[in-house]
Amino acid sequence: MLLLPLCPTVPVRVTPTVQARAADAGGNLFVCADANWQGSCTNIGFGASQCVVFPSGFQNDVSAIGPPSGWVCDAYVNFSCTGDGLGDITNPGIADLGDGNTNYNDRLNSFVCLLL
Repeated sequence: MLLLPLCPTVPVRVTPTVQARAADAGGNLFVCADANWQGSCTNIGFGASQCVVFPSGFQNDVSAIGPPSGWVCDAYVNFSCTGDGLGDITNPGIADLGDGNTNYNDRLNSFVCLLL
């Protein structure tokens, strides 16, 4: 006796969950060597929750830092996104890391960003 399913098999397209899409998301952190978005500047690509080390030309040489809209970033003195650092940086960012309130001018070496 042959048994057949009551419902035919229909292919179903599976879409990623919101969490999976967020994990694949990314952006660019804008940094400048001088305050007020001056001097040498660059966009550093990142993935959500990914620890990124600043390029060699910007290690211990960031004076302005700005994440894209919709992201919050933490920047760290060390190279492993742990320990001493500056948290909760949102767009438009911080134009002068040496303004007296942050004390992280020319000290940052890594960062991690999350979707808001």
